[in-house]
Amino acid sequence: MIHTTPADSEILLHAAASAFRTSTSLHAEAVPASTRVDWQQDGSMRFDLGEGGSCTLPVMVRRLVDRFSAVTPIVELQHRLGQKVLLVTAYVSPDMAERLRSHDIAFIDTAGNVSLRLPNALLYVVGRRAPAGGVSARRVRTASPKQLEVLFALIANPGLLSAPYRSIANAAGVALSTVNLALDDLLQRGLVGAGDDGKRRFSDWARVVDEWATLYPLRLRPKLASKRFSATRADWWQGIDLHRYDVVLGGEAAAEKLAHNLRAERITLYADSATPRELILDARLKADPGGEVEIVQRFWPAGLTLATVVAPSVAHPVLVYADLLDTGESRNVEAARQIRERYLAYPP
Repeated sequence: MIHTTPADSEILLHAAASAFRTSTSLHAEAVPASTRVDWQQDGSMRFDLGEGGSCTLPVMVRRLVDRFSAVTPIVELQHRLGQKVLLVTAYVSPDMAERLRSHDIAFIDTAGNVSLRLPNALLYVVGRRAPAGGVSARRVRTASPKQLEVLFALIANPGLLSAPYRSIANAAGVALSTVNLALDDLLQRGLVGAGDDGKRRFSDWARVVDEWATLYPLRLRPKLASKRFSATRADWWQGIDLHRYDVVLGGEAAAEKLAHNLRAERITLYADSATPRELILDARLKADPGGEVEIVQRFWPAGLTLATVVAPSVAHPVLVYADLLDTGESRNVEAARQIRERYLAYPP
């Protein structure tokens, strides 16, 4: 069994999730490796069970499974975690699929082959051919923090895709060379293509959303300055003019406005700095490392034009979606699913 680098694992996770959706018509999405509870775990895979239900399984990613003895680490990991572990790999042959199934080892691959028992479904799909040319193992360039900023600007305003590279750089607040690298990568991986009119547009919007939401908490979010506070009133943020302070809501607070069925317990704000003095004074926020209010330094220019403004003083839905998924809490995951269906199902 060939081990994979973290970058390769990300690619295989996304490719396998996409193939699973195609072969079963059920929704699956990769969860960042930051959620792992064991050093051998390569992240998790979340499956939508319908009617608001979901199931999340720890994942072990291996590029190639060519002999049954190679799955021993999966058996050991299952024993340590006390739960089922999902094998994610590039391709499982029919013979290997049967052997894995007979030993009750769940798997999905990038061809859409599946052996998986969910709370309300037993899935077994075999015989699908390996993808032509396999899955590229080269590093995803748009996984760097600055290139994720470029991708965010393009998601927020897809019309920028056909703009000159310098205009994209100005809109995203990055160097021109960063745009060159990011667009080259998106084009080479087929996430962006040219239409009949010659204009660039997203070719696989769902995969773009998946990728950004997965990589944001891993690569970009840790680079952003942030500070926590406590507030004297739980609803303070609802009665204040956030626009006046050039601040937008993220996470649970944004979801409360967008999904309408989630009551925010933690308040995330994106601002020019992690310590916006005027807002802190007016809202009577008190510095508190364990506080329920988190102010995060905004990573996009204030002048970035959004193709669609879904609600006043609310961050773009893809950022809200990423914030919610990163918590791993079932109520937030359900809110994230609703936000994706309402605001991220198609490019604006």
